[in-house]
Amino acid sequence: MFFRRSKEKELKMIWQLEKNNKKSLLIGTAHFFPNSFKTSLTQCLQNARTVMFEGPLDQDNMARVVNCGIDKQSNYHIFDELDAKTIDRISHEIAPKCRDKDKFLIFNLRKFSIENPVYEMVKGMKPWLAFFTIWSNYLQKNGWTYSVDLEGYSLAGQLAKKIVFLETIEEQISVLENLSRDRIIEFLNRVDQWPKQVREYASCYLAGDLEKLKTKGLRFPSRHPSVINHRDRIFYERMSEYLNRGDAVAFVGAPHVRGMSKLLRDDGYTISGPIIPAEDRG
Repeated sequence: MFFRRSKEKELKMIWQLEKNNKKSLLIGTAHFFPNSFKTSLTQCLQNARTVMFEGPLDQDNMARVVNCGIDKQSNYHIFDELDAKTIDRISHEIAPKCRDKDKFLIFNLRKFSIENPVYEMVKGMKPWLAFFTIWSNYLQKNGWTYSVDLEGYSLAGQLAKKIVFLETIEEQISVLENLSRDRIIEFLNRVDQWPKQVREYASCYLAGDLEKLKTKGLRFPSRHPSVINHRDRIFYERMSEYLNRGDAVAFVGAPHVRGMSKLLRDDGYTISGPIIPAEDRG
């Protein structure tokens, strides 16, 4: 397969679903990534009738997410829960990028002072928005300027495909509002491990290796059974009618593929593609 740009890679997180001679595709996405998958995604979407995504990806809805994550009346600041060493490391990792930009891949940032850019950047933000702001800036600074979801969404629009969102923006905001603050702080405290973790995550994703993606990947605050398992069922119930018709493509975060594969098989689908590890028990 020929890829036109050096930053472009072959996407392996693709599974074919078949039932009653109707075929569709399931794509496990990375919301942030250092590479484009334009050629692979274009091939997946070329003959699709319906393309599904977790939730709305347009700028107006993204702005709603940001607005819900800002509470200017609160005295809370996420740095109050971190020690000085962690704050210094986080600031070192992202401050140079912050001085030049007031926006990142999905969330829009507010302007901040040069004296203390990172502190000012997340001031007035709820824990989850502060976290995603810090993390997104870190990834962008390190070349993670692509998103499988956004690239797929853009291509589906260009190809004039019917686009369906599996959750409303209100449901997605509710998920964010209920993320564990303890898990967010735990993740930020591991800032020294971020370089190794992102390298391993990228390697596992490019290989289409779900098992290693789980064991060696990022212990992300939203990748918890209480979040993943509940949404697996919601996604599946809402995409079923389109899968039954065939020629559908569903984009869901890679951590959802394991749980959704069980629901698909229980419903009579055969699945072909990269190995999907057995669903966790307990």
